[in-house]
Amino acid sequence: MALTADSTIAEVMKSRSDAKDIISKHAGQAIDESMLAMAMGMTIKQVAGFVNWGPDKIEAILKELNEG
Repeated sequence: MALTADSTIAEVMKSRSDAKDIISKHAGQAIDESMLAMAMGMTIKQVAGFVNWGPDKIEAILKELNEG
């Protein structure tokens, strides 16, 4: 099942063992465990609103997460 902007961070983390690294790469900073824990129930779209990711950033993250 492909991840979407409505997928939760928990679903993202379960989908790939390297999901945290992919998100960190696109965020331009390391994602620590406390940040991750706070976001687990949030969707990618909700997180994007807090960290100012635009549609292009969301699309790039989803593309990489859904590859392989």
